[in-house]
Amino acid sequence: MTTPVRFVAAADLARLRFATSPLWETVASVRVLRDGAGGALHAPWRATARERIVGAGASFPVLDALIPPSGHLADFLTPTPSRRSNAFETELTAVAKVPVEVVLEDLQTLLAASPTKAAAQILTDGLDDPDALRDKAIDELRDYWSLTVSRVWDRLRGLADSDIAWRLDLLADGGGTKVLGTLHPRVRMDEDRLAIENSCKDGPTQSGHGVVLVPCAFGWPDLLLFNVPDYALTLTYAPRGVGMLWRDAPDPQASPLTELMGRTRAAAIQLLDLPMTTAQLACHLDLTPSTANEHLKILERSGLVAATRRGRSVLYARTPLGAGLATQTG
Repeated sequence: MTTPVRFVAAADLARLRFATSPLWETVASVRVLRDGAGGALHAPWRATARERIVGAGASFPVLDALIPPSGHLADFLTPTPSRRSNAFETELTAVAKVPVEVVLEDLQTLLAASPTKAAAQILTDGLDDPDALRDKAIDELRDYWSLTVSRVWDRLRGLADSDIAWRLDLLADGGGTKVLGTLHPRVRMDEDRLAIENSCKDGPTQSGHGVVLVPCAFGWPDLLLFNVPDYALTLTYAPRGVGMLWRDAPDPQASPLTELMGRTRAAAIQLLDLPMTTAQLACHLDLTPSTANEHLKILERSGLVAATRRGRSVLYARTPLGAGLATQTG
């Protein structure tokens, strides 16, 4: 069967923006944790998250019903992010404001997909009281986030911020066509329109509200699409470097780089092949932010890393000199 192709008009593409979303990562991670989506890529996170859930005696039956192993997942769980950078609780507030008609349509779509008996009962009850079901979903999302994704959000956000910075540079150099052509194998430009191969429910793809691109590590390798009237069309894609997401801090104990710089700065210069904030580097190296900042300032004064401001964040990355040093002595 041929996968349907939906087209996004040039008028919407002209209003292209990026956003990071802890909510989208949280929703996408349910399949990763429960069903093994993403394979071995997320195995380190999956093992730790499962241990925490079992230890807490937690279960998430409503999320299981709304996020089946494949196919359509409930749109109302992932409204378009409103800002470039978003707080999880703010996004939950947006979930509560999605029109009830969207909730009902989601439930009907999910029921038509032959869910399990337990899921079907939850979905059927939701048709009678969609607001109550949504409230339960929000409560479960909050608990699930706290146990699993909140603990790694700094790392996820660092990867997303790095990807967005790269794509904004690409946008400046080559325009939107160059950016959109590198998102996903099922996304391509067709003259002045964006063509998206997506097998989920039908719907218009000219929102009149623009297009929002959300880097989503837990969505890999899938393409998640939010296509609801009165919202900007929203697409997720795998950020660059996702394969190194769960890489531990390198241990340069016996390397010449360590002898030259010390263990902490040697580990930092190896990690900074991907841009990071001070807080993100501190998380990787198990340092306080103030200690990480001291090391970064020394590396910056030495010309081995450079700082770039992106909105309200400052990202640090290796310079060509730093990259050469890490490669030759690491």
